Amino acid sequence: MRTILYVCLIVLSCSASDFLFGVGGFDVCKSNKGASYYKECSYDKREKIFNILKEELPIANAVSIWITRSWQENWFPIKEVNQLLKNGYTPIFIFYWFGDDISPSFVSKHKNNYFKALKRFVKYLKKIDGRKIVILNPEFNQNGIAQNKAFDILQVKSILLIKKECKNVLIGICQGDFGNYSNIWDEENWNLYKPSMEYSAKVADFIAFQEMRAFTKNSKKEILDAPLRALAFSTYLHKTYNKPTFLAYLAISSYGKDGENIQKKVFEEFIKLLPLFKHSANLIGLNIFHYIDVPGHQGYFKEAESFFGIKRANGTPKPSFYILNKQKK
Repeated sequence: MRTILYVCLIVLSCSASDFLFGVGGFDVCKSNKGASYYKECSYDKREKIFNILKEELPIANAVSIWITRSWQENWFPIKEVNQLLKNGYTPIFIFYWFGDDISPSFVSKHKNNYFKALKRFVKYLKKIDGRKIVILNPEFNQNGIAQNKAFDILQVKSILLIKKECKNVLIGICQGDFGNYSNIWDEENWNLYKPSMEYSAKVADFIAFQEMRAFTKNSKKEILDAPLRALAFSTYLHKTYNKPTFLAYLAISSYGKDGENIQKKVFEEFIKLLPLFKHSANLIGLNIFHYIDVPGHQGYFKEAESFFGIKRANGTPKPSFYILNKQKK
């Protein structure tokens, strides 16, 4: 498989501007070192990330925004999101209401509250002028949901609800790439997710997926293999469901010995393989989980969660930042 993946890269027929390259974050602190973690300065001195990206990272043309269970509209004011669009950036909304609590019993118990929250989000979405991306329920395929057909129907209803009310929106469902990371091609595990996607994959505009690695959970080889693993997974998704794919969030932590250099190598490989992603998997977007490190971030990867950015919290660039900054839009 590795040999096959390294075949001559094929040039896409679509233009580079069609491809979305996003970064995670909304507020930043702007200093003489450039954009740093938003809590590095007082509220009145904070800046919106889309006002600094043209200067700092010209390859970026999208910004991801997480809509969690506790989300409030004033976190991402309509006026500011519309300004983001006017500045040339596409908002990528990641609707994460169930979060890590997801399970068949939790979904069944809280389904009504989920749809109330989704309808509130749809009202918000209708006020946004221009193209919007919505990624529903990332990493849903865990805790028994992967075999749950009722969740598949919930996803169908969610997609149809948004499409009925909103114009100029593309919607995708989002699997987590879970399984045996010692393999590049892992079809045995990927096939386990099919019962929860039988109908929702048909009505979705694209199939999203995520890739997250850190030394607290993964070996060095598993981290370095992430680009090839992602290429294999996205190719599988495209061929299985006949839909474009979207890397909803790429998170490679720089935590640990030589972590920043390893993160750089992974991003180098992703950039090198992007033409093949686009050709073999019809990849339409790639989004970096955190543009800037988020100190104290909580999650599965424990202390490594604080180091997913391509810039350090104080605003200084990591080696991976320079790799991306070499790329033309």
